[in-house]
Amino acid sequence: MRTIIIEDEDLTAEDLCSTLKRLEPNMQLCARLTSVREAITYFRTAKPVDLIFSDIQLGDGESFDIFKTIPPKAPVVFCTAYNQYMMEAFQHFGLDYILKPFSDESIQKTLAKYRLLQQAFNSTALEMVHSVSNDNKITERTKKSLVVIHGDKIIPVQISDIALCYIELDNVFVKTHSGKEYLVNKTLEEMEHLLGDDFFRVNRQHILNRTAIAFANLGLSRKLVINLRINHPTKISVSKEKYQVFIQWLEG
Repeated sequence: MRTIIIEDEDLTAEDLCSTLKRLEPNMQLCARLTSVREAITYFRTAKPVDLIFSDIQLGDGESFDIFKTIPPKAPVVFCTAYNQYMMEAFQHFGLDYILKPFSDESIQKTLAKYRLLQQAFNSTALEMVHSVSNDNKITERTKKSLVVIHGDKIIPVQISDIALCYIELDNVFVKTHSGKEYLVNKTLEEMEHLLGDDFFRVNRQHILNRTAIAFANLGLSRKLVINLRINHPTKISVSKEKYQVFIQWLEG
């Protein structure tokens, strides 16, 4: 297992490295990086690795800044002493979130989750969790499922099962026809591209599956208000500029 550690505290980095080698004898530490700037420079030319362990608060910023600049080509395990970053971590290719001080048990659970991802969903699912490279043989449009992280589980959700996709407090979620909701590690723009022609972005916050729409009412200011076949607390309307295009799409 090829691994990178992003950590600016020497003792913590050494402890993590020795723990990983003890639990995963074949672990190879490819690099130990100590700052946002150093990591960005490294990842520009780095060879692919299997797993990245990263602290969040570094001396020159947050590690999220690294992955906003250069999306990683491997799942990231965030290790931090603070729990308020959890939601943001899973938006930035997070496989797991470990609170310091970490233990053998917490690291072992993370490694088990990684192996589960490898064995259960194969390399294609791994690509869907973190990113899709330009040379990927499977394009976003041809994918039939989306991998989401729900608690300590990694779940493949069929795209046909998704009723809507929406953004709330800067987090992107999908809701299925059965009412289940999952956080996804993608932007709404990425989801709009991935979901395909059966979905329509009706406004800045919502993307709808055609089969999830029961009917639409003409509301105030000549806006169409959407009524869904599933329960959803937010009122959804079609923006004026998309009115005609939405009607044409709804007709199929």
